[in-house]
Amino acid sequence: MEPPTPDSLNGEALDALCERVRKEVEEGPLEAASFAVGLDGEVVFARAYGKAAPDTPIVVMSPSKTVQDAALWLLMSEGAVRPEDPVARYVPGFAENGKEAVTIEHVMTHTGGFPDAPLDWPDWADRDKRLRAFSAWTLSSAPGSRYTYHPASGSWVLAEIITQVSGMDHREFLRERVLKPLGVDGIRGVSLGEPVADQVKVLEHVYVLPADTLAALPPLFNNRDGTVRTPGGLGEPEGRAAGFPGAGCVGTPSGLARLYQAYLHNPGGLWDPAVLADATGRIRVDMPGPRGGRVTRTLSMYIAGDPADRPGGELAFFGPAVSPRTFGHDGQGGNFVWADPDSGLSFAFLTNTVTFMPWESNGRASELSTIAAGLRS
Repeated sequence: MEPPTPDSLNGEALDALCERVRKEVEEGPLEAASFAVGLDGEVVFARAYGKAAPDTPIVVMSPSKTVQDAALWLLMSEGAVRPEDPVARYVPGFAENGKEAVTIEHVMTHTGGFPDAPLDWPDWADRDKRLRAFSAWTLSSAPGSRYTYHPASGSWVLAEIITQVSGMDHREFLRERVLKPLGVDGIRGVSLGEPVADQVKVLEHVYVLPADTLAALPPLFNNRDGTVRTPGGLGEPEGRAAGFPGAGCVGTPSGLARLYQAYLHNPGGLWDPAVLADATGRIRVDMPGPRGGRVTRTLSMYIAGDPADRPGGELAFFGPAVSPRTFGHDGQGGNFVWADPDSGLSFAFLTNTVTFMPWESNGRASELSTIAAGLRS
């Protein structure tokens, strides 16, 4: 079979996609933006505007969760862990303060009951401090009873499980066992915890926010001088090197689009097919979402589901045109990535410019996804 090329895509839709992203930069408000399209296991098109080139690394933010989880899928494929296992089986002290019933599935699906558990940079770069924090955390809801997005806390618990089970630092395990075999490792692919010396030309995030959004920012976004900072140390090389698994991946849209092609095609049989199908396709959470509508999630992904459930809520970034089986994730700044098993497309968009916060509607992503869905029409 001949490898796919841009000619495999709908040219009219591709032109419209380029024009839409170009306007976001040249007519404002984005400083840089880049995107990539994957098909049949390959990246078939990539384009960038403003301060970004197609291979310029940008902080991925929350879609990073779907990168680290690929390491957990591998451990599940090997029978080393199971979703129903209690976290306390693997993480010393986690059962303290009534958390003994929290399972790996609860943490992966954001139903663990500790969404705002305190842990921030630079403390989370210290494993001993992380373990002490895990023990001290309390629950705000019963595990499995409600969906509340865990922006940071849960991902560090999952990282510790990877370390405990594999005997390797979570960054090293992800790189050596998942990203390298798939050929997407490094900051021009996808990287977590890249050493400071290797973080060449990573675009820093900038904030262009309306006054009412600025006034509503929680403390972790505020510098002492009143300016806005990127949380979690992700605005500095040392913070990114710590390997914050919930938002700290650095990479390119091409790296993400190729990784999501791997999620569609499982090259080399890296994961057990049943585990991969579960992680990307079996809905384990179907609950009301904090932003309206419903949230449908697998272990690791949002699922597009019924188009009627997408507008305005957590699923809005999918737009109305992708198939109900499409899986993916969005994050701060409007960064997002998805793959559609029906069309075979994967699509990734990254920007370094934050024009709205995660609790606000992402109209740009919806429009881009709608255009991208037409690339195979």
